[in-house]
Amino acid sequence: MPICKRDGFDLNQTEGKNETFHDNDLVFCCYITKRIFRDYENYFRHVMAINSTVWQCEATGKDGLTYEEAVKSERVARKKMEQFKQSLRAPVLLVIEHARQSAVKTLNIMVSKFLRKRFFLNEEVTVTTRKNAVFKVVGIKAGEHMPEPGNGIYEDTEQLEYRLRAPNGEEISAPFDQLRRQRAEFNQENLAMFIKNNVVRVDGILRPKPETYKQYVTDPNAHFSKIFIGKMPRYSPAKIKRPEAKDTKKQSTLNKYIVKGEESTAKSKESAEVRAKLLAEEMERVRLEKIAKCAEMERKKAEKKAELMLRVDQECHELTAKTDDLERNDQSVLPTYHPIITILPDHLLGDAFMLREFMHTYRGLLSGVEVFRQNLSFYEMSRAFSAREVAGPLSDILLVLLGTIFDLQKEEEEECPVRYSVGRKPFTREPYISMSNASHTQHYCKRHFSFNLNELPMDALTLSEVLRLHLLASGAFVQDRPEKWRIMYRNGYSSIEDPGLHLRLKHTHILRALRTQSIGQLDFVDIMRVINCLMAQILTYSGTINVIEERMERTAKAKSELRALVITENKRLAAVEMAKRKLTNEHNQQCISDDIKQDAEKKQALADQLNRRIADLTAQSDREQRKHEYQVLKLHSELFNFLIYLGTDRCYRKYYVLESMSGIFIEHMPDTMMDTCLAQPPVNKSPAELRKQAQLPKVRKDLRIYLVKLYSDDDKKRRKPNSKQSLENKENQENRLNGHGPGPSAESMEIGGGDDEEQAPPTQFELLMCSGDISNCIVHSEQHPQRKVWSYIYQPEEIDALLRSLNPLGWRESELLEELTQMRALIEQHVKNCPLDLLTLDTDKKRSKFMNAMHSETQRKYSQANFGLPEGTDLNEVLRLHLVDCILQLETDIYTGDLGKLKVKDMERWRQQLLEDNFDAQTKLQWGPGQISSETGEVDSDNESHEDYYDHDDDIKDAHSQYTKKRYGKFTDPGQCILDGEDSSSAEAQAQQTQVRNLASALLQVEQAIGRRFLKEPFGVTKKRQDAKLEHQKFISELNLYQWEISLMESTSYSQIFLHLSILHDSILWNHSTSKSLCKVCRRRTDPEKMLLCDQCNGGTHMFCMKPKMRTVPEGNWYCHTCVKNLGLTNATDDKQQEQNKRVPRKKRKFIVDEVDEDVDEGVADNDEDDGNEDDEEENIEETELSDDPESVASSTSAKAKAKVAVRSSGRRSSRRLKSKEIEDALENNEDEEAENDSSVEADENDTEEENDEEQTEEEAVCQICFYDGCEVCCSRCSEWYHLECVKLKRQPRTDFVCKKCKGNETSRTRRRPSHADGDADDGEDHDEPQAKRSRSSRNSLRISLDKSSNNNNNNNNNTSTNNNNRRSGRRANDNLPLNSAALYDLLEQTMKHQAAWPFLRPVLPSEVPDYHKIIKTPMDLAKIKSKLNMGEYQLNEELLNDIQLVFKNCDLYNVEGNEIYDAGCKLERFVMTRCKDLLLPFRPSDMNADGIC
Repeated sequence: MPICKRDGFDLNQTEGKNETFHDNDLVFCCYITKRIFRDYENYFRHVMAINSTVWQCEATGKDGLTYEEAVKSERVARKKMEQFKQSLRAPVLLVIEHARQSAVKTLNIMVSKFLRKRFFLNEEVTVTTRKNAVFKVVGIKAGEHMPEPGNGIYEDTEQLEYRLRAPNGEEISAPFDQLRRQRAEFNQENLAMFIKNNVVRVDGILRPKPETYKQYVTDPNAHFSKIFIGKMPRYSPAKIKRPEAKDTKKQSTLNKYIVKGEESTAKSKESAEVRAKLLAEEMERVRLEKIAKCAEMERKKAEKKAELMLRVDQECHELTAKTDDLERNDQSVLPTYHPIITILPDHLLGDAFMLREFMHTYRGLLSGVEVFRQNLSFYEMSRAFSAREVAGPLSDILLVLLGTIFDLQKEEEEECPVRYSVGRKPFTREPYISMSNASHTQHYCKRHFSFNLNELPMDALTLSEVLRLHLLASGAFVQDRPEKWRIMYRNGYSSIEDPGLHLRLKHTHILRALRTQSIGQLDFVDIMRVINCLMAQILTYSGTINVIEERMERTAKAKSELRALVITENKRLAAVEMAKRKLTNEHNQQCISDDIKQDAEKKQALADQLNRRIADLTAQSDREQRKHEYQVLKLHSELFNFLIYLGTDRCYRKYYVLESMSGIFIEHMPDTMMDTCLAQPPVNKSPAELRKQAQLPKVRKDLRIYLVKLYSDDDKKRRKPNSKQSLENKENQENRLNGHGPGPSAESMEIGGGDDEEQAPPTQFELLMCSGDISNCIVHSEQHPQRKVWSYIYQPEEIDALLRSLNPLGWRESELLEELTQMRALIEQHVKNCPLDLLTLDTDKKRSKFMNAMHSETQRKYSQANFGLPEGTDLNEVLRLHLVDCILQLETDIYTGDLGKLKVKDMERWRQQLLEDNFDAQTKLQWGPGQISSETGEVDSDNESHEDYYDHDDDIKDAHSQYTKKRYGKFTDPGQCILDGEDSSSAEAQAQQTQVRNLASALLQVEQAIGRRFLKEPFGVTKKRQDAKLEHQKFISELNLYQWEISLMESTSYSQIFLHLSILHDSILWNHSTSKSLCKVCRRRTDPEKMLLCDQCNGGTHMFCMKPKMRTVPEGNWYCHTCVKNLGLTNATDDKQQEQNKRVPRKKRKFIVDEVDEDVDEGVADNDEDDGNEDDEEENIEETELSDDPESVASSTSAKAKAKVAVRSSGRRSSRRLKSKEIEDALENNEDEEAENDSSVEADENDTEEENDEEQTEEEAVCQICFYDGCEVCCSRCSEWYHLECVKLKRQPRTDFVCKKCKGNETSRTRRRPSHADGDADDGEDHDEPQAKRSRSSRNSLRISLDKSSNNNNNNNNNTSTNNNNRRSGRRANDNLPLNSAALYDLLEQTMKHQAAWPFLRPVLPSEVPDYHKIIKTPMDLAKIKSKLNMGEYQLNEELLNDIQLVFKNCDLYNVEGNEIYDAGCKLERFVMTRCKDLLLPFRPSDMNADGIC
């Protein structure tokens, strides 16, 4: 049936609008258009017309829709358009107006790109780094490196920075890449919809609608400069495109398609209108009243809800927001800590703890820290800062720190040579004046001591002066290159930042005191300042910085791994719970079926299966949980490897966990205050209120829900208007009403509250809160009587109490609580061994016990800290007496060794007056290049000392004086610039200066008594050959000695004299002393009555060791072979012998003798001739080989006797013929000589064995764990001694004792030990001296190595001679072996004659190196290799080469890199590698030269 058979009618027809319907009327309703019809036909036509028409969305332009879809589309489009951000509408309209585009699509793209690259003023944005926080843009500025555009248009907007403001007023700055918009407020869809509905085409150009532009741009007076920085970007306008003429008429309404109703229907309804008119008016009135009433109720409800939410938000903010700890009113009472009471004052205790922690943390970086064994003990630290000692633990601490600085300086100089600038223009202000003086101090050391500052000998006696020079030299100007290197590799460090410079400027009195006193005489506060300065200097070097950075990297890595581990564990736990729920759901699904419901057995089986699967899942989860806990504990241990700063509490007390001592330590120092007293301190809540507040939910979301329910229920209750109820009572009621747990009744709550009110609330002092009165404030008053500087806790109960009392909403205590909670398990494990007996000396009994323990623990090591003088002796007196002993000992050694003699009338009187502090020089003293006189102070030329060096004529003295004045000028102490205000006029100070002057004069006399030929560099010339540079070197060495004398006589403290004494002592050729002379041929000290001493070098030679033998002592001067060869001296006996030879004619009778092997040892004379062809550097080594060693083994003289018969030839027979009688005489003499030498060697060996046995019995056994004597038990395998307590034994074992090393069957050690020998040239002088001189100078170790070299050369002669006797027989017996004998003999001969072969020519004796055979299990030497080769023990070339390789591997294993023997091994191995390569022999080097494999 057609629906459009009649004319259309209007949809909004008036018919039926005022028609009244009754409840029982039958009507038809169209829910799409919300129309009601009485007539079904009208209803049908209406519905069919709507559903059969195609509709279009007016907002989006989308067509092909039904009526309902079109209406829905328009509704959604309007909603999205309303969501478009208000703050973006003005920029969009400005861009549309400015762009002048004709295409809507192009305009959308242009506007979208413009908005995505910018954020505008007053726009609300979010920041990626601040979650759940909305900020408003309040400012825009260009980035740091962003140039200002010339046209004013900022194109690169990604580099802009935006200033943001939070709702609470906080302002931050953020770059463009951290800002975000809400997606619902700005997207491409709502932007396109806004543009479409707010533009109009004018002359083909899209322009904003006037009313919209007026609303968002014109009325608010919005311009681009007000919403963004710079000017509006320029756009190219589009060409005008006029749209084609189209039928733009919109779809007509339903009026054209719906026909009107019949007239009959209208007439029938007219009567109803009259009847319903009055009823409609009444209903309309009632409806309007109801709407008004509902609107009023909704408004009140909305206001009430808004007020409730505001109240809830305020309560949540007050209960969850973190504030300053001193401004909170919900604090709990902190537990009481144990005060630290020691023999040290409180103001030194913190620095002492930090010193121990520093030495423990950087132990691997410190030099010489082994003196403290494991670590600086608490007893040693206490003694260092409580006792006045010269060579006590304090000096060891300073030696370790200062030695570390010098070693770090040397490492820095190796990487970048450092030169100090002194020629800069004069400065007029600090710190540049002090920096300039520091540069002069560096040159002062080189001028007067001939060494750099970091090369000076350093021990407990010279420490004070070296430390003073170091502090004066800190912060010196350096040249540009090292300055740039320091900036690059020391994190921007420069000389002006040197801690020593700041100490010198801030505490000048320390430098003044060190000029006349020792470091031990200073106040302990000043000593601690010096130690802190040295530690700060160590932290500035690149080596320390690298250690710190590595630890920081490890810590950051461990924290990152810990976070990732926690995240992974949380995901795993969530997956386990999900798996359990899945299993439960599957079980429930299976149980739903009727079969399972009716069968109880199947149901029980399914339940058991579910339980088993859940149990397996739980067990697996528990294993994973234990693994997770182990990994977390491991990461926490990595974070707990060193000093941990836990945090600060409400009163600014700092909490530490020290690795060097167990316990949690609390420091309350005045310098930790960060603010002042509050004007109105907050009043803390009562304990009852705090307990009730603690019951609130901790999570903000749960707390908000809880408060909303609480206040909503309160509104439902009827209360009086003026009645008020506390938050806590409301919470308790809510808990009771909502069933959050069994709570007490209302009566019990009131009674409990009454009890709490009866308790007195804690005071501000008990809470450790600010009282507002600076005179009585525990937080801000330094003089408060209850203030504890240092305290500690260690028990788990105390840690629990601390965790409960910390406020999680305080800024400082929340961080402390987090750190304690995170590392609680490790802290409790660490602090359980807290030493209570060391930290709490609150009674005289405990203090006395501690002093006795400290004395017993340190007495072994520091029993001679004051050189045997009683405790309490003035340190100046200790130093004076010991200095007198050292000067007298030096003078005795010089006199008894024929190195010189004092130019005094009465020697004994001179010594006695020096001992009695009544010194008389007995002569006029003169020193310096101009020979300054002690009486007149003028330049004098009368000086008789050192006459054996060269004549001091006037020209030389004038040259010295002029050179010194031209180069150095007048002597000036480096600390002279800080002596202003020093009071030295007291009688005590003048008496001390007189004593210092007398001792300096005595040392000057001793120095001037030494012959110049017995001094080595820098005060002498050890070079023996004459060349063009010799005179210049003599001039420089003389000048160095004069500068030393000037500095000596200007000394103002005993430490300065000790420094001069050490330098002089190290510059004496003690190997030329007659008391330590040994035969140059046999290297023995036996038969001193038959030993001739050289009148030039004091070198000895046995009369029977000479060639030919000397029967009688010659008349006149006698010179050794070396002096005759190098210096051109002649002996009177040689002249007479030559004359006799000329007078007696020699009979020439030829006698042919078979060739003798050339491998006979040539003796010292041939070696000396070979050495004569070496360079200057080899001469010095030759001279040092003359050092003495009482334990050296005599070499056999059979080779020398054989050498008399041997004839040198080069592969052919000699043409000389001998008489038969001459042959018989030679053989007879050879046999007599061999018998005599053999008997001498046997006697000497017996004597040596007896001496070794005596030494072994007399020597006390040393424990291999604590390295102290007095051992009780000895290992039956390795013969090492131990204390019973060191090996954890209570009594002597009944069976043979075996140490842990032997039980473990350790075959070798990986650590290298420094080589040492017994025969030190200086050891005999310091037997009675305590551990005061722990010298860092490499010169002492050089003397030891040189002494050992002489022993090696002696034994080389013996071994070589023995091997040569058996050589020919070995060759005859092994001619047919597959062995390249010629090449191996050639290699071995050249190797043994090499200059660096001296340590490896003979076996190492236990008397020389006691622990050598404990480390080296397979010793090998070149003499043994040669003997095996002669005896035919080698079958292949590789066997001999393997033994040579073993020599160098043993050298690498035992010696430390940098040791003289280690360097000699490297040099010799490189030579062997080169020769093997030339001889085509396979040789694999050791680790010393692993780079070059031939």
